[in-house]
Amino acid sequence: MTQELKELKNEIDSTFFRYAHLTGSLELYMLVLENPNLQKNISKVISGAETEWKEIHRFMIIDNQKVTWYPELPLREILGQKNALLGYLYGVTLGHMIGDIDFYLTSVLKNHFGHLETSGSSWESFTTKTKIDLLNRKHGSFVYTLLQERHKIEHNKAQIDRGFLERLAKRNVKHTYKEGDSIQKSHIDVLLANQVIREFAEDVDSEISKLIKT
Repeated sequence: MTQELKELKNEIDSTFFRYAHLTGSLELYMLVLENPNLQKNISKVISGAETEWKEIHRFMIIDNQKVTWYPELPLREILGQKNALLGYLYGVTLGHMIGDIDFYLTSVLKNHFGHLETSGSSWESFTTKTKIDLLNRKHGSFVYTLLQERHKIEHNKAQIDRGFLERLAKRNVKHTYKEGDSIQKSHIDVLLANQVIREFAEDVDSEISKLIKT
């Protein structure tokens, strides 16, 4: 195992830890907003009075003054954004995971092949420099698709365009997307990506370790 793979695993672990606890916190928050009895119990612990919540706002205390930095919103309005908030966490987490695997590829190229990638994704350069066909490694097509999805999530409002489809077609990567589709991710997608990226990196790293020893 290379040092680069150890660092990748540490980063993936950190990303997954944050995901688990942030989604848990959000789900608990939404549960409280849905349940007046929980609201009353929490209010009693905080203030000593049982209070049913009608609106939520965010504030902080500055120089003994209460400063509201996000306005009051009705509970129903916040609850209506539950899926959107979870979807945001899914997208951010997957973006970090894909960024981690791309950083792994970049680090291997720099540290073991003397190549500094400056054009964005290291996928093409990695294959060229190492002669390792990443698409044919374990879960290679899946990870390549994730890389392309990340680009669209960050730069095209998660919309599938012709360029995306052409890149997958060029590599004979199977998918179900059509032009104009919106990339939508769920909890299951994050769990799957966590497992797949680890197995892909371990498979690639086994080949890198052989090259380094020769």
